[in-house]
Parts: sequence; structure tokens; C-alpha cells
Amino acid sequence: MDVPSVQQRPRLIRVLHEDPDLAHRLDDHEAQVAARQTVGILEIVKPGSWRPAPVAHGKCLFGGLVLDGLLVRELTVAGSVSAELLGAGDLVLPEDADGTVPFVGTRAEWTALESTRIAWLDAPFAAALRRWPELGVALLERSERRFSRLAVLQAIGQLTRVDDRVLTLLWHLAERWGRVGTDGIVVPLKLTHRAIARLVGARRPSVTTAIGLLERKALLERRADGAWLLRGTPPQSLHRSPAAASPWRDVRTGAPGLAQVRDEVSRVAIDHEEEAARVTRALQRSAELQNATQALIERLGVSRRPR
Repeated sequence: MDVPSVQQRPRLIRVLHEDPDLAHRLDDHEAQVAARQTVGILEIVKPGSWRPAPVAHGKCLFGGLVLDGLLVRELTVAGSVSAELLGAGDLVLPEDADGTVPFVGTRAEWTALESTRIAWLDAPFAAALRRWPELGVALLERSERRFSRLAVLQAIGQLTRVDDRVLTLLWHLAERWGRVGTDGIVVPLKLTHRAIARLVGARRPSVTTAIGLLERKALLERRADGAWLLRGTPPQSLHRSPAAASPWRDVRTGAPGLAQVRDEVSRVAIDHEEEAARVTRALQRSAELQNATQALIERLGVSRRPR
């Protein structure tokens, strides 16, 4: 005899107890009252592949609020992949929240880099918003901050040098996740070279070369626990002034500095790898077009006869 399955009841969680900053526009008394009435549906995401719940599950009003943990969202367009990191305070929409039909096909993949808790904001939270619309304003602020971070990532991906992209990215992540250590700023994110490549819009070998260059210049270090250590000061400006001293000359002797030459060679190697990748893609595309043309000629029954 089959035993009918018992549907597990959703676990509720008080959102403002977990994220009190969401009520920063309320006075202390109203914040205490709101904390008792703002609840969400808790989802615990284990490390690994993950997909947001679809709208059909009823979690469609305001999406999910990440309480803690770390998620990465990878978006693929025509074979090109970009990535975005989401952590505490970010909003996640249901999988099929956008009902429009896109002209450009995309594929989104989610991965939890560590155990992550998400509070889905549904009907009970909507009832609280009718009394405290300031909470809705706070959610809009969270969305705006996420859009701003995406714009920064896009700008970082436009930097010419891959080593500039990597260093600027890590300092950008340090603004949110970094903590001050005895030797510098520690970014406790266990990001692989492949993950960094997706975030800065580069190839993994180029990122590996760039990290080696930055390590030799003592600007960053990969710690044994996987975290990143940033030394020095943030790159306020990456513009290279024409009046700056030549990297090929040692300031004291006027002779080429071996360390400077080695760093410049590394930069040239990075540029070469990027250019080689572009040429390879162009050759592949040319071969595909040639094969498609030959197939079309054969379909039309056209034969080439020697004159």
C-alpha cells in the first residue's frame, strides 16, 4: 500500500529581524512593530547549481531577499558568458517573472558558492507594505544599488588591460565584502581564475597571467584559505599620463629595469593571448561560412566545371 506523501509546510521567517537595515526609514517604534508583521518564506540553498522558484509557486510579488550566503548568476549570449555576484541584501526574481519574448536568446545559470538563505516576499509582506510603504522604497534602493554594481562591472570589462580589470574588480568587491587585515584588505571570496574571467570579460589564461603579474608587483596575494589579499591603495585612476617615467627605464640609472621589463612582457603576453583568441574565433567563423556556402551550392545542384 502506497503511503501518500505529506507536503511540507513552508517555513516563515521575520524579514526585519534578519535584515533590520530594510527599515532604516522607519522610527524605532514603527520598526519594532513592523518587525513582528513582516514575514517571508525561507528557502535554504545548498552549495551547487540552483534555480529560482517559478512564478507558479506563488513567490511572485517582490521576489526573494538574500539574507546571507553568496550566489553567482551567469548569463550566456551567443557563446559569450558574463557573471554577477549576489549576496546579502540583493533581490532575486522568480525564474519566469519576465513574460516578454526576447529577440536575443539568453541562458541564465545560477550557482550557490556557499550555503545561502533567501526570504521570498509574498502576500504577507505585501500586506505590511500597505502600512509601511517605506519598506518598498528600501527595496527599490536595493535594486538600484544592484544595477549600479552591474554598471561598474560593465565598465571594468571595458578596460584595455586585463590586469587592470582584475585589480579593479577585486577592489570593487572589497567595497562590499572586504575587511581590514594586518597586511591589507582581505576579500573572503573563494573566486577561481575562471570565475574572475567571467566577471571581467576575459579568458581564463589571460586572467591567470594577469594575476601572476599583480602578485609579482605585490598588489595582491591569494591566501591559503582561498581569500584574496589586496595591498596598497585602491586604483583611483588607471589613466597613464604621457609625462610618467618610461617603464623601460630605471629612474636611478637610466638603464632598463629587469622587473619592469618582465612586467611589460607579461602585459604583452596578455594582449597576445586576447588577440590570438579573437583571430581564432574569426577563423572558425570563416570556416563555418565556407562550409555553409559549399553546402548551399551542393543543394542547388551547381557544379564547378573547369574551363
